[in-house]
Amino acid sequence: MISNYELPHEDDQGTVVEVPNYEKEFNNAKMFLQMASTVTGDNLYDHLTEVLNKILAERPENVIDFFEEYSRKVKERRFRPLTDHLEDIYVPPGRYDLSNKLMPVLRPLPPGEPSTVDPEDLEMADMSKNNMMELNYYLEQCGIGLPRIEMCYIMLSIRKLIHTEPISSIRFWGKIFGTLKNYIVLETELKEEEYMKRNETYNQEAENPPETTTEEVVMKGEGGLAEALNELAKVQELPGEGGQSKYPRPLPPEPVILYEEPPEPPPEPSGVGVNKKVYYVCREIGQPWIQLPDLKPKHVRASRQIYKSFTGNLEEPILTYPEFTGNEMEYLRAQIARISAGTQISPLGYYTFGGEGAGEGEEEEEDEEAAGGETKTEYRVNPKYEAPPLKDLLDGSMSFWVHHTQYILPQGRTTWWNPNPMPELGEGMGEELGEGEEPEAPRGGPEPETGPPLLTPLSEDAAVEAVPAWSVRSSSNIIDDFAIVVVRSNLWPGAYCFSTQGKLFQNVYLGYGHKYMEHNFSPLPLPPIQQEYPIGPEIMEVTDPTGAEEEQWRIDHLPKPKPMPPAEEAPHEEAEEEEEEDEDE
Repeated sequence: MISNYELPHEDDQGTVVEVPNYEKEFNNAKMFLQMASTVTGDNLYDHLTEVLNKILAERPENVIDFFEEYSRKVKERRFRPLTDHLEDIYVPPGRYDLSNKLMPVLRPLPPGEPSTVDPEDLEMADMSKNNMMELNYYLEQCGIGLPRIEMCYIMLSIRKLIHTEPISSIRFWGKIFGTLKNYIVLETELKEEEYMKRNETYNQEAENPPETTTEEVVMKGEGGLAEALNELAKVQELPGEGGQSKYPRPLPPEPVILYEEPPEPPPEPSGVGVNKKVYYVCREIGQPWIQLPDLKPKHVRASRQIYKSFTGNLEEPILTYPEFTGNEMEYLRAQIARISAGTQISPLGYYTFGGEGAGEGEEEEEDEEAAGGETKTEYRVNPKYEAPPLKDLLDGSMSFWVHHTQYILPQGRTTWWNPNPMPELGEGMGEELGEGEEPEAPRGGPEPETGPPLLTPLSEDAAVEAVPAWSVRSSSNIIDDFAIVVVRSNLWPGAYCFSTQGKLFQNVYLGYGHKYMEHNFSPLPLPPIQQEYPIGPEIMEVTDPTGAEEEQWRIDHLPKPKPMPPAEEAPHEEAEEEEEEDEDE
């Protein structure tokens, strides 16, 4: 605070001396210090401010001895060479777009967002089994995998998906590459209540088939009109102009199609067989997950006969021969089911048919019951599982690896459907049979389709010519204690399974969704043309005759002249006798 200030006064010479304006002088001094350099663009005011802030932040001893050093460091930090033409913050366009796609996933879920999953069921969809960073680490050890950013996004999107869909378990299935875009696939299991709702809807559609279309009504109408015209032509013969009937002549009968298409097997219910799992796909990072529909047997049969690359558009029509009745969404679902059925494997003994708390005796009883009954379709994790040693997992015979997914029959289902079931026996027929007698099976019926049971060793898989079905290797031949076993499918290139020497193993698919073919793909030939009419001379094609041949044919087919009758001798003799009698008279 200034206390000894002076008022304006006159000096000895009589000149008025004005008191200086300190505020004005302060502003002028500050403006002088803020004058920017014409070389670097910096000013002394900002430089002193940064130097003082740095000194106050560090508070060194004997700062007066290091003041110039602090000033030099501040200048070095701001130094920029003339060759640096980049902006202060430059973000590439690709990274900028990727960050915009990842931001919605990185935000926490709103607390008031409604969830279709109960809090108790959220524990079933445990995210501890979907540590994508750990999975990516093991995949990198195997020499495969996806970018870390993509794996991180999958993990975050899974966390968001289980809060919006009724999912009980979820797993990263793999990635299928397409020509335009790719498909990231998740394998899930829904809640039992959701499966029941889906099956109820399916049963209602089966009980109430779709109504007859307009085209069918028109076709039936044309047939009825033709029958009415035929009846009128037969009963009423009203002559018109020119002696012709007013009604058209009776039409020939329509040809009857004797061929009957075989009955189409019904699809398996949701949560059973090929529809036990529900799959979600996403075409790229940032897009929503789309649930694939349930699989139909006809789509499986058609996918086995075609070979088409994916485009990345779920609505893309499949134009192939044989015809595939559906778009790329159904084709993708069929290929995922085929890949899963052929490449989902696990170490021997990890799964068992016995219950979790079952003892050895109970497991043996269940195995005996299964041997005399139907094939088992349910299994559980073996609580007494002990991982096989590394040398057994690396055995080339593949006897220590088994399939844990049901085989898809040629019919397109995991369980065989009888198109011609045996009729039920009546009460009278049941009484005629004795107690120990059984009804004979109908002869000539279709043979049931069978496949390998669950938990069948990989050693029984068929090889493709000289190529084995599976290849196995170790991630490291030096450090055996921490090596990872990698199993690769040769029938479905892109299917891998890795296993640590503990209880951790994982199946993943990274490929184009096509099965290996030993030869180039050749589509099925067209069926032979059916004979519509019996072969006869009236419909056979012959060479037209020439003019000379026609003339010769005409001459050969001219009517022959009638032969002259021979002369009769008896009448001539009688005439001579009559002349002689006249002369005598």
